[in-house]
Amino acid sequence: MSFWQNLVDSYDKNADALKTTYPLSTTSISNNSDIIAVIVIDGNGNFQKKSSYAAKIEKVKKDKKAENYITPPISITIPVTEESMGRSSGICPHPVFDQYGYLKGDGKKYDAYITQLKDFAESTFATKQIEAIYKYVGKRSIATDLSEMDPKDKTYIIFQVETPGNPQTKVWENEIFYSAWHQYYLAEKRKKATKKKCAEEELEINKKLSSAEKKNLKELIQLKDMISLDYITGDEHQPIATFHPKKISNATANSKLVSDNDKTNYTFRGKFSESFEVVSIGYETSQKAHQFLRYLINDRGYFCGEQVILSFTVGSTKKLLPPPVEDGSLSAFMLASKTQTQTESDSQIVLSAETGFDYADALKNALSGFRYGNNLERHNKTAVITLDAATTGRLAITFYRELDRSEYLEKIADWHYGCKWNQKFWDKENNKYVPYRGAPSADKIIEAVYGKPRGRKDESYIKIKKAARERLIRCIFDGAFLPKDYVVAAVRRTSCPLGITKDGKFDRNGFERILATTCALIRKHYQQGGKEDFKLSIELERADRDYLYGRLLGAADKLEEYALYKKNNSRIVTAAIRHMQTFAQHPFRAWQTIHSCLNPHIQAVKGGFAFNEIQEIMQQFISGDYEKNTPLNGSYLIGYYHERAYIDSLVKKATDKKELTVNGEQEANND
Repeated sequence: MSFWQNLVDSYDKNADALKTTYPLSTTSISNNSDIIAVIVIDGNGNFQKKSSYAAKIEKVKKDKKAENYITPPISITIPVTEESMGRSSGICPHPVFDQYGYLKGDGKKYDAYITQLKDFAESTFATKQIEAIYKYVGKRSIATDLSEMDPKDKTYIIFQVETPGNPQTKVWENEIFYSAWHQYYLAEKRKKATKKKCAEEELEINKKLSSAEKKNLKELIQLKDMISLDYITGDEHQPIATFHPKKISNATANSKLVSDNDKTNYTFRGKFSESFEVVSIGYETSQKAHQFLRYLINDRGYFCGEQVILSFTVGSTKKLLPPPVEDGSLSAFMLASKTQTQTESDSQIVLSAETGFDYADALKNALSGFRYGNNLERHNKTAVITLDAATTGRLAITFYRELDRSEYLEKIADWHYGCKWNQKFWDKENNKYVPYRGAPSADKIIEAVYGKPRGRKDESYIKIKKAARERLIRCIFDGAFLPKDYVVAAVRRTSCPLGITKDGKFDRNGFERILATTCALIRKHYQQGGKEDFKLSIELERADRDYLYGRLLGAADKLEEYALYKKNNSRIVTAAIRHMQTFAQHPFRAWQTIHSCLNPHIQAVKGGFAFNEIQEIMQQFISGDYEKNTPLNGSYLIGYYHERAYIDSLVKKATDKKELTVNGEQEANND
């Protein structure tokens, strides 16, 4: 029960911040599928014709091609009962704000709605705004007042009440209104539970009841409301929840985490006669837990189809720690960037801007700060949660871990340290790629292993992606080994670069992104197997066959790239890229083919860095290794990556030196 207890405790500690946006006994509606009509009335329930007769919140507009919102949807909080929260068919009105079909003034829906509203408006919990709404709806004039708007039966109606001395005229933004409804509904549940208990006692004690009296008592006994033990808080005097909220996540609107109304499939029958005998959860407890979970999902959820991954510091609403799985967002990046800026000298900051700062080291620095800071004492627990919907009606917790805050950060730092490589992510704010050293994001790993989806709604790919994300999160927080099948699949995919395309052509940027991800996976695989560790930059003294052959391939790729550049040839598919798949299987034979393709270019670039590197690498092979034609392991890709980066660094140094010499000569001449 710690999952639920942590949610309840967190809601209690942040109730003031959440009581307007996520109040208890409420749900939310949006203008995603239809307009929302806003009726303006005064404190006496009179329709305000001068206020443009009624306002409306327009339906959102979408860009059909991009499938994005032109205008973002607006979420409106509305009060609900337990029954109306889960309504699908039949008549079950919401308390105040509801669909036009319930408010238009005729039929059984209106009768049920006005009866419920009357009880609320005449209770001691009612506010002036509620009383005004009841007076107005009782006039049955909504159909006439909204005639120009022509609402549909499913168009939601909300109210704006202009009362003297009350600046908050929008009822849906008034926290007093939501508090009044929750307190009223809770009191009604207690009242019904008391009636039920009294009826049970009366029926058992009094044997001289008439048949009519027995019938009335049995009807009261049938009420579902009761006061019993709350299994989460241990409170024995809390009204028990008879239905639990849905719409916890927008990705799974109708799914519930807790459901006890399934008697068709006998989910609790046999051992128990009623669901509350299995487990009972207090109504207020259920509301707090579900509302705080809704807040977390909307605030920091990382989605894939119906699956959502998130973490939170128990008792806090602040994003104190980086998210459990990186999705390319700036949140964790900014944490590391801030830490690094505060701890490095100016020269180190300039260097990191060029090469990419070390994310794992930055997280380690942050960990040291947390260990010796007061924040650790106030927030000592962090929870990691994965939710997924198996069906449209059932939401499940597929992963839950509760860790000390320092342990949480340590596990993420260890993951980034063991799986780090030179990475880049797209900074949307500054419109540029930003380099850093850390583990690739889950999405990058999945792309390297499985490729990209076939379209926007590739359901089979979404299933694969959800399973992969859960396997990766277990690697981070449970210390599970990185799946070997991921490493093998990524190496095979990277070894077929011509299959990585964009607009039907070889995508060099996409290939380099997948290459960096695969190198990170290979490095992690070797580490966890206790074999060896690869550095992030070139290892000039490493003489194993696979690594050296990879360096040869990288040098050949760079040589041809430079030769084509000098000839103003825009072709980007070099011989190294074209024969890479064969090279991985038969390196000795494929190298002869690649080298013969370089002959037309060697004269143009003879003496260049790439040419010299090929000569030097050939001298480093241990006798007999070069002639072997057996397949290469994944480390050849690390050699390929290192060699290309090394040649780029040599070119940059030479360019900088040349510019420095030219500038120095100019200064001397000016003197």
